[in-house]
Amino acid sequence: MKITNKKSMHSKPKKNKDQDSLRQDALINEYKGNLFEYLVGLRLSQLYHIEPDFHQNLDIRLKQQFKEYESILRKIGPDILNKLISFSDKTAQQILLFIPENLVRVRIVGKIKDTQVKDEFKEADLLLITHRKTIPLSLKLSKSGAYVNTKSAGVKSFIEKYFAHFRNALIYQQELNQLIDRYFYEMGQALYQSIGLDFKGAFDESWGEEGYSDLPGQLPETMRKIVQHNYKQTIFQIYAILEKMSHDREPFARSLLNLIGFGHPEMLQVICFNKKLCNRSYEIDAIQAGNCAEKMSEVNHFEVMPFNPQISSFEIRFPNFQLQIRIKPMNKFTTPSYKINCSVHYGVKHAKG
Repeated sequence: MKITNKKSMHSKPKKNKDQDSLRQDALINEYKGNLFEYLVGLRLSQLYHIEPDFHQNLDIRLKQQFKEYESILRKIGPDILNKLISFSDKTAQQILLFIPENLVRVRIVGKIKDTQVKDEFKEADLLLITHRKTIPLSLKLSKSGAYVNTKSAGVKSFIEKYFAHFRNALIYQQELNQLIDRYFYEMGQALYQSIGLDFKGAFDESWGEEGYSDLPGQLPETMRKIVQHNYKQTIFQIYAILEKMSHDREPFARSLLNLIGFGHPEMLQVICFNKKLCNRSYEIDAIQAGNCAEKMSEVNHFEVMPFNPQISSFEIRFPNFQLQIRIKPMNKFTTPSYKINCSVHYGVKHAKG
């Protein structure tokens, strides 16, 4: 009789040949997004004749960073840079519609490390300053049809932090955290048992010594399913809590406003959607813009969609867009530290509520 070693049941996964290419694409997109923020700020300062002040108040390290991004994108293809300049001009023109009076200053704040500014102005990438008020601007550059990330938060503080309007928010959070720890232990136990080892409550050096990764995408399929089951259990518990809270519609809608990127009452959110043409060029598909007051009226008409147990996310729909709430590991699945990613998708027509 042939004896099969348990370890042979889990052949090591092949290295993804496209991994480096995907990483490079992600880096290029990051450069484009960061440079786009700068170009929109620059264009607004030009339109209001305050460009010298814009440059003078720009952090010297950011200046150098933007120059490097510009140089890299120019090498990849000059058309990308030219399109970014064109996109920034059209986006700035759209922003003008929401500015009640002349700007006296434009500041880039999305990449600075000033925690006081970030705490006050939340998701803002730029601050548009008039004589009477400061308008935080959340700016996104996205592919048409893509989900646009609006909020990332640690799962072990998510309910308590973003649903603080609810009296039982802390209790719900504590109950969720207990389940997260239990599901993590059950996942670890199942993974260790599958390779003939004992799980002692944490992934130790023996996991790596056996040749297994701490990234779920690099695990054999059978192990990956165990990890995914953990995520699905956890996201279901979050769904159950939010579905219960949603019956109290007014405070729930206020919390949703925060999750879709309107954490400040004066927030202006602008998303520039672009599409790739067959000749490798790009063009603007649409510019989606809205302020907090406009979004509040739409957010009130939310509908929590039925839960799909096959995936690690769920959706809340509004008349013209939907919010996706997804759970992911912070970095490595081998620690019970997960994040909640919130993202919006436009183009959905849904009039219920």
